[in-house]
Amino acid sequence: MPTYRYTGVSREGVERKGVVDAESVPAARLKLRTDGMYPLALTEETGVSRLLPSLSLLGRKEFLPLLTRQLSTLVGAGVPVVSALQSLSAQVDDPESRRVLVEIQESVRSGMSLGRAIESQAQTFSELYGAMVRAGEESGTLPLSLSRLADHLEDQARTRNRVRSALTYPLLMASVAGLVVVFLLSFVVPKIVGVFSHLGQALPLPTRALIAVSNVFASGWWVLLLLLGALVVAGRRYLATDRGKRARDTLLLRLPILGRIVHLSALSHFARTLSTMTAGGIPIDRALRLVAPTVGNTVIEEGIEAAAARVVEGTSLSEALRQHALIPPSFIQMVAVGEESGKLDYLLDKMGEAIDGEVEARLSRALSLLEPVIILVMGMVVAFIVISVLLPMLEISTIVR
Repeated sequence: MPTYRYTGVSREGVERKGVVDAESVPAARLKLRTDGMYPLALTEETGVSRLLPSLSLLGRKEFLPLLTRQLSTLVGAGVPVVSALQSLSAQVDDPESRRVLVEIQESVRSGMSLGRAIESQAQTFSELYGAMVRAGEESGTLPLSLSRLADHLEDQARTRNRVRSALTYPLLMASVAGLVVVFLLSFVVPKIVGVFSHLGQALPLPTRALIAVSNVFASGWWVLLLLLGALVVAGRRYLATDRGKRARDTLLLRLPILGRIVHLSALSHFARTLSTMTAGGIPIDRALRLVAPTVGNTVIEEGIEAAAARVVEGTSLSEALRQHALIPPSFIQMVAVGEESGKLDYLLDKMGEAIDGEVEARLSRALSLLEPVIILVMGMVVAFIVISVLLPMLEISTIVR
């Protein structure tokens, strides 16, 4: 359905701008007049962004928390949902994001609940998001559910930004070091060691190895690119399978240092998300099924799904989680206390905060070790190149003497 940008005057005589979704220009004008808006200008939105829904701002994890927070504020202030969505869509510059908001607005206007309208936009909003909104509507606490959902999304965004910021410098160092080595092997080393190949004398093993590697980079770079491309394609296809995902996640959990960080990050995400959903009134078994795919690790996901099945059979959450080897006893004990005291959502949130602190501390220590390791590896590579070049020179000087 086409989207039209309009400039119009309301019944109060105030000029307004926004967008409206309609089959045609006359239908758009009729819809605006029905809403009490007299259109002055009406133009259809066009652009290649309609062909690229993945570029929608709503699909960007940084934008969704802001949208949720604004919607929570408007609805909490007593603004009708349709009016709140109309106001938000008028502020969005991205055509695809605006189209999504307009479609939700029109669905709500036609009588559909906000939760179901959001669930109909599955490419933009997760199932967890829709379930939280529906739970808020059914319990009459939509502003509170949206506020909790915004808090949850903002916490996730802050965690991602911290990790991204922490990794920026080490990744930059590794990239520069790799480019320097490739440059040396492709352009500098061939000119230096090329002199030795005409001496007719057996070269030291390190020099021969360096010449072989240099020849590969200098003349066979396209073969390396083809092999790299084939490996990337094959790896992506394998990791897209259930077997590949499980093998990758199992390996990540077994890695030294990094494995513990991955494990704790998944537990933190599980605790915080489950806290948000239980506070929103979603039953434990459904909350577990919704949370499981979002933890980011298939091994832990399988354990949570198994726990959900046991909860359906009547087992308590703490007992259901006790069967999963990757859930630590301290975590299970806190869940048991939360169940007994009726403050499960509060204790889960506090556990998430505590685990986040441990993740940040471990990540900082790991990154503090990563920088000297990169420098050490770079130094060893350069030292090997220097030694490989100097060894023939030393042998020549010895023969001359």
